[in-house]
Amino acid sequence: MSEDKLEYTGKVYLYSSGMPEDLITLSKEKLMERGVSESDIVVLLDPVGVPEGSIMATIWPHYLSVARVKRVREGSIYAPQLFNIQF
Repeated sequence: MSEDKLEYTGKVYLYSSGMPEDLITLSKEKLMERGVSESDIVVLLDPVGVPEGSIMATIWPHYLSVARVKRVREGSIYAPQLFNIQF
């Protein structure tokens, strides 16, 4: 995938993984640059309640890892990475 719009339906789940508020804000901005509506972004402190087929972005110190959730089973999420967005 290139710098084009992120294709999604419903919500985009942003897993903060304990990152500071400024990185969460930056991550939201990066997702909005990719065409995600701010009202569609759900910030998660724990990766719980993410539906199969949805987009989940995990915040890391220097980038945002974007993945599509393939399977959710017993609290574990299998979500192959699609691409990274550098900060």
